[in-house]
Amino acid sequence: MKVKQIMASAARLCGRQDIAEYLERGFTEDLSAAEREAETLLKCYNLAENEIALDYLPLENAETIGSDGEISLRALAFPPVEILAVRGESGEKLPFTVGAECIRVREGKVRVYYSYRPRVKKIADEAESNSRAGERVLALGTACEYALMSGMFDAAALLDRRYRDALACACRERGGRLKMRRWA
Repeated sequence: MKVKQIMASAARLCGRQDIAEYLERGFTEDLSAAEREAETLLKCYNLAENEIALDYLPLENAETIGSDGEISLRALAFPPVEILAVRGESGEKLPFTVGAECIRVREGKVRVYYSYRPRVKKIADEAESNSRAGERVLALGTACEYALMSGMFDAAALLDRRYRDALACACRERGGRLKMRRWA
């Protein structure tokens, strides 16, 4: 799913049909205002995706890599947030320690399981959040952030409730972490 589609859904949730149409069709009466609002929505999308990935439904990756006693964290495809496990070639768990720049583990081929932070997206990029989050959760999170940034506090409170409920459902059904937070 494209970031642009999620942003358009979020704009609709905030009652900004004009911005949603601009994102989908590329034209509007006030182009400069629509571009500014789209930029704000993009920032809100990145905030929501980051929150979901770091606090609720982590993005995870696994890589097989050769170790000479240490594996540089830079050798991994994504900058890791947390190293979840390291396994040997036959699948056995291996003891490891994580330093500032590397993972210390026995020599040989190992498989590293880790969670990572999503990249900052541009409007034409694909959403990076795992499939458990879904477009609806991302759109609600983006809309909630946008309503807050735009000063629509009543709408933000309502959207936050819907967003937290959707997150709770996604976490309950799909094995995520759920921290209870309230702000109103």
